[in-house]
Amino acid sequence: MRIEISQRGTYQILRIEEDFNIISDLSELRFLIQGYIHQGKRYVAVSFTNASYIYSGAIAVLIDCFKQLKKDNGELCLLESHTEILSIFRFLKLDQVIPIYSSIDELPTSTESE
Repeated sequence: MRIEISQRGTYQILRIEEDFNIISDLSELRFLIQGYIHQGKRYVAVSFTNASYIYSGAIAVLIDCFKQLKKDNGELCLLESHTEILSIFRFLKLDQVIPIYSSIDELPTSTESE
């Protein structure tokens, strides 16, 4: 899995590049987010723009990371996600818990300072 990393304001933006359009293991993402938490960074946006399906194990990793960041008064959100992934999140009602933004411009510009 390739993860393209950029930053916008206080948000670390992680774009997941998966060659086979199937995301089943996000342990690399978990490790990366735990590193950000250790560095005091608490705002992470994850983008699955090129992915069309996500397995339950990967969803569990996202929920764990969401909980860790929330505990530290941070936020994990989804950004520019593929419609199939959005459908899964809506079906599981995770869109009511994890914020989903359709574009980078929708990310909150004012967050608690790091």
